[in-house]
Amino acid sequence: MTTRTAGAAPTVATWQYINGAQTLNNKLDDRLLSIFDARAGGRHEPAALPATPGALLADGVSVTHEIILATGSIVGSRFVQTTMNDGVRTGLIDEITYEDLSTGVVTGSAALINPGMTGTLRALLAEAISPSLTTAPTTTTPATPAPAPPSADDAGLLTAVAFTTQGLLSVTLHRDPGTGATLPHPVTVTLNADATADVVSPAGEALRTAVITGAPFNAPQPDRGGAAHINCDLVACAALTYDDGPNAQTTRLLAILEKHHVFATFFQQGGYVRANPAVAKAVAAAGHTIANHTMSHPYLTKLPPAGIANEVQGARNAIERATGVVPAYVRPPYGATNTSVAASVGLPQILWDVDSLDWQSKSKAAFLPRIMGLVKPGSIILLHDVHASTVDGQSELITQLKGKGFYLVTLPQLFEGIDLKPGASYKCRGAAPGCVAGR
Repeated sequence: MTTRTAGAAPTVATWQYINGAQTLNNKLDDRLLSIFDARAGGRHEPAALPATPGALLADGVSVTHEIILATGSIVGSRFVQTTMNDGVRTGLIDEITYEDLSTGVVTGSAALINPGMTGTLRALLAEAISPSLTTAPTTTTPATPAPAPPSADDAGLLTAVAFTTQGLLSVTLHRDPGTGATLPHPVTVTLNADATADVVSPAGEALRTAVITGAPFNAPQPDRGGAAHINCDLVACAALTYDDGPNAQTTRLLAILEKHHVFATFFQQGGYVRANPAVAKAVAAAGHTIANHTMSHPYLTKLPPAGIANEVQGARNAIERATGVVPAYVRPPYGATNTSVAASVGLPQILWDVDSLDWQSKSKAAFLPRIMGLVKPGSIILLHDVHASTVDGQSELITQLKGKGFYLVTLPQLFEGIDLKPGASYKCRGAAPGCVAGR
């Protein structure tokens, strides 16, 4: 994933999640948010800006995070944060950590080294990066030199330690381990197992064995199909929602969403679900979110409480029978709601802040620019998958939204971390008026 900010304190970040590894993902989110908050001088608000993956800002903070190891239950991650001022690097964090997803135990790079042998390791590394070797990353098997004296900088020396699949110890250096002088560029040194037999700690030997063995990764099971982890407090999200199906147009829409690797939310009418159960089932099977749009699409505000409950329950029964899904949200037809409706529906009411008016124009030339002019981070976009003209415009809409920097999400993703109350109404996420704040 990638996000960035502009202005006086620009920041860009590119990172990776592991779907289903919620603790690891959450910790990464917290770290990224703390950086963006600090840069904003307060609460970071996502901005819809075109992605710039891999960019290193000439003036600002650039962050990259990548998964460098996944074997058994162990995940290794590298986190690099670079601060630049007028083209000069003024700050650098380069950290490799390892987490056992089965236990939650996190091991830092320094823990891979025997603390009593850091002087020996420093001496090995200092010999390896003699001036003639600092022009390129080096791989060496040096003779064992005399140990260097302990240094207060030992902790900073051991932030990016790894093992190769052959069992070599790999250390990335940003400073000369002998003099402490900043190197002109990072140098990665690999040392063979014999030279580092006494240097590596028991935790390091356990990791080295795991890397050499190369067991298949025990990937955690995602919490729900089709909904990868995303944090809409961190990146610009928008939720595509489609009302009034399912029908033949829904089937066509599913193919478009699959082509673009997008998941959406479908507010389905119970009557149409009964008429098209196979289509409703296909929506669920594709990993999309199915929600409740009543049985027959009446104005709920014109019904007594029992009639409101019957409309919602009838749609729930039809959807559950066709798909096995129990809808977690309801959208009152026409957006018509009041205190009686709120008290009777028994589910959070999901409205919208971007009305495409696709049903009115039935022309993508009209509804596409309308959506793009109204959408903002955290938006819920109202569309109708019963109209061929709406489906005709979805590929172009998705391309435009992604190009503007939006991540397209389902409602469970958009409202992740927010306790939605039965009967309460929600139309967007974020700090904008009328939206619900995520944190």
